[in-house]
Amino acid sequence: MRMIRAVAIMLTLTVTITLVGCVSYVDLSDRAIVQAIGIDYLPDKKVYRISMQYFNQSSEGGQNQIDKTQDNVLKSVGEGESIFAAAKNASMLTGKDLLLSENRLIIIGKELRKYKLGDTLEFFVGNYHSHPQAYVAAAEDTAEELLDIRFKEGSTSSQRLANLIHNASVESRNKSTYPYQVMTMLCTSTESAFLPLLTTATLKTDVTIPKETGGGKGNKGGEEQSEDGEKTIILDGGVVFKGGKELCRVDDDGAMAIFFMNDMPSEYSFTVPLGQNAKPSVMLIGVTRSIKATEYNGKVKFDVSFSASGKIGSKGGMKEDEKKAAEKVAEPAERELKRKIESSVIPIAEKGCDVFGLENTLRRCCNRFYRENKDRVGEIIAESEIEVNVNIDIFSQGIGGA
Repeated sequence: MRMIRAVAIMLTLTVTITLVGCVSYVDLSDRAIVQAIGIDYLPDKKVYRISMQYFNQSSEGGQNQIDKTQDNVLKSVGEGESIFAAAKNASMLTGKDLLLSENRLIIIGKELRKYKLGDTLEFFVGNYHSHPQAYVAAAEDTAEELLDIRFKEGSTSSQRLANLIHNASVESRNKSTYPYQVMTMLCTSTESAFLPLLTTATLKTDVTIPKETGGGKGNKGGEEQSEDGEKTIILDGGVVFKGGKELCRVDDDGAMAIFFMNDMPSEYSFTVPLGQNAKPSVMLIGVTRSIKATEYNGKVKFDVSFSASGKIGSKGGMKEDEKKAAEKVAEPAERELKRKIESSVIPIAEKGCDVFGLENTLRRCCNRFYRENKDRVGEIIAESEIEVNVNIDIFSQGIGGA
């Protein structure tokens, strides 16, 4: 018995030592800690171009805060006939092993969106080293252009862009998307998906030109002028996909509507136009959503209902007291939110695109009809009727000043 136990212990030690010896150890300082990845397609060369922002470990600012003495983030670019080959070439140029588990952001360039989005994201979904909750976003032009922009202070560019998407999602203004979420959306019959859109913008700086200098170029001295300032990046609506390829862009209202149709908004603020220069702002909380489908003679109707509590954040020129202001704003607020959602959802649905979860509703409410027509879901959605109803209970507490 003792002999058997001794042999078992020896075998265990041998296997353990062997396995440990097979694992190659790489020090963290020898790794390129990737923070953002931009993917473009170059049609003239027929190659993929990957831009990788990675953390400069010799800087003092850390991964999230800018070090003014030197760049926190370095960039490496690689090209290849596949995304894997391009990533490999970008990795070789760093002279380090890639660490993808800290990546915060994946940006898809404009040219690449002409091709199947799922083929691009397979690299990240199938790579067990990749961060599962890296945000996926679209670039107005090239992804590399966005990664070239450097900020002078505050958070690093990759952290700032990730925060931009996160904050818009928290405020129910734009849907944040992870690779596996996008791939799940692409698995629907219409292969529809949505990505938030990042675009460049130039900040305008108001300056007063001294009277004694004049100003030149026809500007009078002492007047306030606007000058181009720092180049930055903003969130500007989003991109809708059908058949896995880009279908169209949507504005901020469209991005909000897609969020409302898919997620549960925790809060949302918007302005209610009342006329006579009165534009109070309303904050919604406790938003609930219900989507039902009915079918009659082959035609489908989707009834979408939203209910929420709300309060007036600012009276925006209203002269009424708190109670009367709340009563006056409720119905116009319902109409305005209904308009925002209907004007965004219906035109997209009429194109047979489903970024709203309508196929799941059809499967749930009209299962037999769905099973008999699952090969023409896009056509059914395009021909369907969509009605949106909004109920907002405005209460007077917490009204701000005019």
